[in-house]
Amino acid sequence: MPTFCSNCAAQRILWCFSAPLVWASLSACSAPTTHTVSQITHPRLALATAYYQNGQFRVALDESQKVLGVLADHAQALSLQGLIYMRLGEPVLAQKSFLLAEKAAPLDADIAHNHAVFLCEQGHYKDSFERFESAMSRPLYSEKAKTMWVWGVCSHKSGDVQSAQQLWAQSLTIKATAETALALAMSLKEQKQDARASEVLKNFNGSEAASAETLLLGVQWARQSSDSETSKRYASILRQRFPNSAQWGALQREAFDD
Repeated sequence: MPTFCSNCAAQRILWCFSAPLVWASLSACSAPTTHTVSQITHPRLALATAYYQNGQFRVALDESQKVLGVLADHAQALSLQGLIYMRLGEPVLAQKSFLLAEKAAPLDADIAHNHAVFLCEQGHYKDSFERFESAMSRPLYSEKAKTMWVWGVCSHKSGDVQSAQQLWAQSLTIKATAETALALAMSLKEQKQDARASEVLKNFNGSEAASAETLLLGVQWARQSSDSETSKRYASILRQRFPNSAQWGALQREAFDD
């Protein structure tokens, strides 16, 4: 996935799974109970997830299929399998897995989010937006900021820049992250809305969430507008908080594109 640099507008889509990594065994002579099935599927799903996150997609697929061999309608395993097939370049199988996951757990916001990401990558924006909206409609969903960030990326990809900016702005009110602040600031900058872009960056860099990347960008923009005071302030914060960062090194060398 691409990441934002100090002079480019790129997007990054993030998603993840988690499950307790606890091994269990099952006697071949007894019928599995619900509890026993859970003891088997949880560690297998955790292992499949770990392989997926490490980029070992074929191994992750094998592990996810072991989960589904025990419980064919395991919603989280089906959703993970959808992500794996997406990374393996198998969109038909990915779509099938996501639809089965939604059938097994129609109210699961994480599944809706993951399916939306897949649909967005396939260019099916309307269906993607419907899944993002479905995820956001779940009152107990704890990753709304993440979903709004990715929804904004998808909207931007579809050409709806205004909606993307609105989604990113809302995401920042829930949880301020560097990637969201950079996306919004860079998008506004590209539309020649320099004052709004600078305000977004100023507000973010004034928070504890400020990153080395946002601070370096703040230095650049301040220098471009001949605001030496702001430039020095951001440079000082960058040096104090991120002395070992690539951004501080680039600033010292005046090599902003590193």
